[in-house]
Amino acid sequence: MILTRRLQFAIYFIAACAVSMPAISQNNSRTEEKIDPQACIPAHQFAELPQSIAGSQTDAYGKTTVALGAYERVSPDGRYVLRSYSGSRLGEVSLIELSSSGQVIRAIPTPLKNEAFPVQGSWRYLVDTNGDHYTFESILRSNIAGDRPFSSQSTPRPVFRGGMDGFYAAASELPSSKPGHIRIRSLSWPNAAGDSQTQGEGALMSRTIEVDVQRHRITADTGPVFHCRERIAQDGPLYALPMISVDGTEFAALPQTPVQGKPTMRVFGFGQEGKSCELREAFDFSSGKAIFGFPQSSHAAHLAWEYQGQAHWYSRELKRPFNIAPSELEGRATGQNFELSASAFPGITRDGRVIYGATLKDCTSGTCRDRAGYMISDPYQSNAYRNFMLTYKGPARQQCITHGDVLKVQREANSR
Repeated sequence: MILTRRLQFAIYFIAACAVSMPAISQNNSRTEEKIDPQACIPAHQFAELPQSIAGSQTDAYGKTTVALGAYERVSPDGRYVLRSYSGSRLGEVSLIELSSSGQVIRAIPTPLKNEAFPVQGSWRYLVDTNGDHYTFESILRSNIAGDRPFSSQSTPRPVFRGGMDGFYAAASELPSSKPGHIRIRSLSWPNAAGDSQTQGEGALMSRTIEVDVQRHRITADTGPVFHCRERIAQDGPLYALPMISVDGTEFAALPQTPVQGKPTMRVFGFGQEGKSCELREAFDFSSGKAIFGFPQSSHAAHLAWEYQGQAHWYSRELKRPFNIAPSELEGRATGQNFELSASAFPGITRDGRVIYGATLKDCTSGTCRDRAGYMISDPYQSNAYRNFMLTYKGPARQQCITHGDVLKVQREANSR
């Protein structure tokens, strides 16, 4: 049993490894006190996205809300959220910058089109849906002033075009045997460039390019590689919701018409040559699009997804899913003080935090207020995980993510 202790910080309340039910932490603008690096981060922290930064949008019912966006991708250190459908103020795709304490600092417009994506692992490049690769730094440098529109002089330019493109693509960085080079492996929904009638029909495809990172030039290209045709007898010919792992060695996809088993998410390995479809996990439960965390020496990458408005996390060590909604919300749509709805699939940082866009009806003050922003959760402090660990008889497991874990990742990112 972990010793219960409460730490009060000026910018937010932290339940530090607490045994009691974790609450949703709130931020304010006061000065941060010194943080014990061994203390647990908040179990759940909501970073509100102010309308003054993100602008507003009108929903289908005529209600004006903060422009939360959709299709969020989270940087490895949790500092940036790349989001599509950003609203009229910021354009199609924008970057939201979060402070180290989880507060929204600014919104950064980009020249990218909806459903653009990062090259996972490093975020060295951001990729438009036509395959144009922009350096991440060029996007930031052109927007030093924050949400100011681009001028003709400041508009970032793509440095090369390649890899998979079209709807629902994703990519990850892999090492290369050539000095000064990397490989970028991208995976796409079948027939991603097709119309609404034909998208998703056909085999999964990937493509791996080798890139000179000094000159930003492609030096090798595998061309399209088709996957899982050898599994038609088990999974059928159609897959949905494809996603590549952060390290580019695995991918997840959902067979739409399986011959054997349920139409649930599968995890496959690319194999040594990057052309395989090696089954590694087969869920026996329903889920949304599965997002990979970072693999560790002791286990494969954990997974996370959004399903029916709540965030879930899957431990590859324990082979179990956990609902990581704040405990007062877990298993039901409405809590006593909050009503939380995850808007899309989450992201997992290098230190293990799960971050996702969400809308929050906050009724703690007696009257309810609708808010939009990002939920930052520690899956190890979720009620579901801690309840499981009360009866767990196996070897010792991680109990929480500490401030030291987060600071280490942030310092490493800043040193690159």
